[in-house]
Amino acid sequence: MKADSGCNDILSAAKIILLGQSILGFLFIISICITNDTFGMKSAIIGVAIAIIPSLLGLGSAAYKLKINKDVNIRYLAKLNTLVKWVYTALMILAVARFIPVDNKIMLLAYSVTFLGCFLTPILNKPQFRMT
Repeated sequence: MKADSGCNDILSAAKIILLGQSILGFLFIISICITNDTFGMKSAIIGVAIAIIPSLLGLGSAAYKLKINKDVNIRYLAKLNTLVKWVYTALMILAVARFIPVDNKIMLLAYSVTFLGCFLTPILNKPQFRMT
């Protein structure tokens, strides 16, 4: 067994979560492109980015912490992931609300739809069956 197997497991989970969020985010952006103007499209792209980037930062920080300290508790990694994700989400929403003119309804709807991509991961993760 590899020494950094836990780190690789977290990174592979991050890839699957990124895939699920990207699929839903892309579908939402396409639907906004069809129904709205460029202002709505910009708001949707920003909402999708606010959902994806903190998620990757949280999982990346958990993987890095596990790479540094092999004996770290899984609860600590889960709390670290959640904390990093919420802090960066709040900072990004505050920065966008302060400095970038967007349609807040479309941005938050894009964030919400893209965040639901986390729940697609069990569907996207191919189950491994053993035939005995």
